[in-house]
This record gives sequence, structure tokens and C-alpha cells, in this order.
Amino acid sequence: MNLVSIALQYLAPALVGKLASGLGLGQGITDKIVRAAVPVILGALASKAAKPDGARALFDVLGKQDTGLLGRLSNVLGSPQQKTIAEQGSNVLGSLLGSTGLGSLVGAVSKFSGASQSATCGLIGMLAPIVLGTLSQQQKSSSLDAGGIAKLLSDQKSNIASAIPSDLSKLLSGSGLLDAVVSKATSTTSTTTSTTSQGTSTYAPGGSATTSTKPFNGWPWAGLVAAASLLWGSMFSGPPAPWSSIPAPPRLMAGSTDVAGELDTQLKGLHGLLASVKDKTTAEQALPRLRAAQTTIERLDGAAKQLPNDSKKMLGGYVASWLPLLTPMLTSIAGNSAAAPLVKPVLDGVRGRLESLAKG
Repeated sequence: MNLVSIALQYLAPALVGKLASGLGLGQGITDKIVRAAVPVILGALASKAAKPDGARALFDVLGKQDTGLLGRLSNVLGSPQQKTIAEQGSNVLGSLLGSTGLGSLVGAVSKFSGASQSATCGLIGMLAPIVLGTLSQQQKSSSLDAGGIAKLLSDQKSNIASAIPSDLSKLLSGSGLLDAVVSKATSTTSTTTSTTSQGTSTYAPGGSATTSTKPFNGWPWAGLVAAASLLWGSMFSGPPAPWSSIPAPPRLMAGSTDVAGELDTQLKGLHGLLASVKDKTTAEQALPRLRAAQTTIERLDGAAKQLPNDSKKMLGGYVASWLPLLTPMLTSIAGNSAAAPLVKPVLDGVRGRLESLAKG
């Protein structure tokens, strides 16, 4: 599961267009803000949940979220309701992060994107209930208490950190908003490069770092570190992801769209989403995200038609390698009498697009 991908699935291009028109922004800059701000908001909430009483405060807020909003976004975005909901979202986010924290977030995103602070504030206010609604769905479906929410966000920190543009992360350094998702990696890097007492690294004249091979009982340090890493990884890395044997696709650009990269993200998110559909209740919870995934895959199928023939074949081979993984899940849900009436039409559309893409 990737919370960033799940939240972004609610924001298909058509909905981003409505969001942009409601704020008087271009769709390109709105999309840039959306993709950057969603993981930043999640990172800020993770940092909040890691503080004393922070998880309880977040738990209380999630209990009051209207998760039905996620299924009504097409009606809300671009309508007069958008401003009201955005103001409410800003107030809720401000109550969690504090006015200073919210101001730092808005200011950094505004500087990163080039949008005005007022437009950025309105956009982040609208994104807040979407991100909180996504979290609320996970909280309710898994019956998480405050500690469970904190753990969920902690487990997601690598997904969150990797989705935040490095320039934006730098703008937020020192604000404390991203401490839970970036501070550990920074601390580890600092420790590794500065330790000299055990011969792990030294600094050559001019400030460049060189690695020492000083032995320890006949073993060079590099060998010890490699052996320890292999042992640690085998003991604690857990089972590989179901798609780990599928080679990562190359960048295949249609205009400004990385068709293969976006499709890779969608397919991984879709796999986790399909695995969550077990009955009528979980089908209802998954339906808005399945519709968003269908819309995105349809867009990518259209973009793929602009690719050169050799790129189409490469993309087709990549999608074809996914079908043995996804088809049994789609077939199983189609045969589930409780879930199928709700989601089968959407899943049939998804399957059709994927089979079309696989043909190259």
C-alpha cells in the first residue's frame, strides 16, 4: 500500500482541471502543486502523529472526516462549494499543524511552484480533506486506534519522502514539518560521512572523503559492512513485493507524460486496491479509487498512442508481464456475488484498457 498513490488516485486529470478553474490557475501548475503537496501534507501529519498526544489529535480529526466527499469530488471541484470546503480544510490542517506550520507549508509550496500564496493556500485547503479522507478510510477499514495511525504513517515514511521533490524538501528543512520522514535519513548520512575514529572514512586534503580498508581481525571493513547488510536484509526485509520480478520500465515519454512511469505507479496501486476488495463493504470503499485508476489508465492509454512503434512494443511487453498478476484478481472479484455488482463495470473497463496496452 502507498498512501501517496491512493490519495492521488482521487485527483484524475479531469478533476485537477476543475480544481484549477476554481482557483484561477493553469492545469499544469495545479498538477505540479497537487503532486508535491499531497506527500508534504502526509509527511506533516506523520510528524504530528510522532509527537506526544499528536496521534490522538489526528485520530480525533479523522473520526470527524466526511469520507463520502471522496466520491463527490467531481461535483464539488469547480463549484461554489469548493471555496467553503477549502476554508474548512485549511482550518482543520491549521489546528493540527499550528498556524506557523501551515504558513510554512503554504509558503514553501508557493515558492516551489511559483503560484501566489493565496492560490496555494486555497489549493492546499482543498487537498487537506482529500488526504485526511484517505487516511480516515484506512483508519476505519482497519479499525486503527491512535497508535495504529501513528504506525501506519511511520511505515509509509519512505513512500512519502520519495514523493516529495528535493527542492521542496529543502525549502521545508528546519520547519519541523517533515522531521518524521526525512530526519532519520539525514542523520544517518551525516553519521556515516563524519565517523573517522574507527577507520570507516577519512577526509583527504581539500575536503573529499575516502573510504579506508583498515582490517578488523583480518576482515576489511567494507567486507564486514557488506556481510552485515546481507544478513540484516535476509532477516528483516520481509517477503518481496508480488511484482518484484517484473523489470522496471524505461522512461517512455509522450509529450510531458512519462507513460511507463505513471503506469508503473498505477499498476502497483491497483494491485493493492484489488487485494483489499473482499465483500460489499470493501468494494464500496474501493470504488472511488478504482474509478480514479480507470480514468488515469484511460488517459495513459491515449498518451501511449502517441509513442513511436518501438516504444509502444516496449510498453506492451511491460503491461503484458503484469496481466498474469492482475487477471486472476480481476476474475476473482468478478465472481464475488457481493462485490461484483458494485465494481465489475469499472474493472471490465480497466481490464480492456490493459489488454489494449499489452498489444503494443
